[in-house]
Amino acid sequence: MNFSLLKLEMATCGLAMLVLMLEVFVQRRDRRFLGYVGAAGLLAILAWSYCPSVTAGGFTVGSGFGGMWVNDLMALYFKRLFLVGTALVLVMSVGFARQLEGGVGEFFALLMFACTGMMLTASVNDFLMLFVALETVTMSFYILVAWLRRQQQSLEAGVKYLILGALASAFLVYGITFIYGTTGTTGFAGVAAFLKANAASAPLKIGLLLVLAGLGFKIATVPFQAWVPDVYQGAPTPVTAFLAVGSKAAGFVLLLRVLFDALLPLKPTWVLLIGALAGLSVLYGNLAAMPQRNVKRLLGYSSISHAGFLLLGVAAADSFGVSAVLFYLFAYLFTNLCAFTVISCLAGTLADDERENYAGLAQRSPLLAAAMTVALASLAGVPPMAGFFAKFLIFAAIIGQAKWCLVIIGAIGVVVSLYYYLGVVKAMYWQEPRETAAIPVSWPMKALLWVTMLAVVGIGVFQGALAQRALEAAKELIK
Repeated sequence: MNFSLLKLEMATCGLAMLVLMLEVFVQRRDRRFLGYVGAAGLLAILAWSYCPSVTAGGFTVGSGFGGMWVNDLMALYFKRLFLVGTALVLVMSVGFARQLEGGVGEFFALLMFACTGMMLTASVNDFLMLFVALETVTMSFYILVAWLRRQQQSLEAGVKYLILGALASAFLVYGITFIYGTTGTTGFAGVAAFLKANAASAPLKIGLLLVLAGLGFKIATVPFQAWVPDVYQGAPTPVTAFLAVGSKAAGFVLLLRVLFDALLPLKPTWVLLIGALAGLSVLYGNLAAMPQRNVKRLLGYSSISHAGFLLLGVAAADSFGVSAVLFYLFAYLFTNLCAFTVISCLAGTLADDERENYAGLAQRSPLLAAAMTVALASLAGVPPMAGFFAKFLIFAAIIGQAKWCLVIIGAIGVVVSLYYYLGVVKAMYWQEPRETAAIPVSWPMKALLWVTMLAVVGIGVFQGALAQRALEAAKELIK
């Protein structure tokens, strides 16, 4: 029971509770400042994660809580991703705070509690721990999605997310029950050892399928994607951004742990299953996004297609494919946050998020139009953006495994995505604006836009260091 292994998680949880306590002593009009306190604290924890006192000796495989907890390079990689993403979302939330209906400090604290749960998912090595970590994330999002309780769309999104999320949790619980009843253990290593020594029985297969179904909900892959468009559209924009980057990354780190730690003996079987889900997700997400007029719904369907691209890397089932997934998630983080920061800046100006309202945005705010263009170009995979190199790595991984059917599906997805992404760019630059008044952007949001834009371009141009870190983490997972 070495609690020093939980240094980063305890620091993040403590920071969230500190923000809750500070809210009592801060006047209502000044509570947005707590978002900056949270963001600065998370960046300090991120810097601490590079200190020898944290990394030296603390991150060893299977080193805590009876094997339920594993700290390795992959865990550290994802924990840093979650810290960066949450800090940026907190800054975005400060600009969005005027639209929150009270409880600003609680809103910031819930984002950090969700981050704590995401960091827990990075070190999961047991099915019971998997459920606890995932529910810590999901329960925070149940509240965050429905935060704008006086708006029908937000309440509707919260109810849908709650009902379908509870169903996914039920799948997980039943799946874990079948696994334990068949193997006598919930540890990933124990399940892997059982599968090596015994053929998978029907109850065990049912249990594993139920667990994968529960995880499929978290990463929004076909056929578990029904909640995505409505929740993305109805939730507060910072929450939508956090769902798109944080929750998806948490789902993928759990999926990678389960597949390569617990189900590696069944690799030939799950590779086919993951490949099929990847192809369906890429096709469905892109085709469903084509007719969308609401930008948030468009990005929601787009996220389904990106889940499919990430699954393509998983289907490669080697260290290079996993490293492509890890790189893709970091590139996707900055790209999505750039796009949703623009949407957040426009929330108080435009009537809604319909594409027609983006007409002439380049004339009203060149910075917002440029940021959205950079983000959409990266999502589409246009060089030299981060998204281009991320997709390049995914394609290289599946070509290396000679999965030509998946290569063709992925290529079709890229071509189709150009159509609906460029439709938004066309509206911003080539259509006449309905209004001509300039759109003001606060300096924190300007800073966030520049940080995310530079990160998108910088990762695409100077991708070597991040790609190397991703490969090192992947090799430690797949030994």
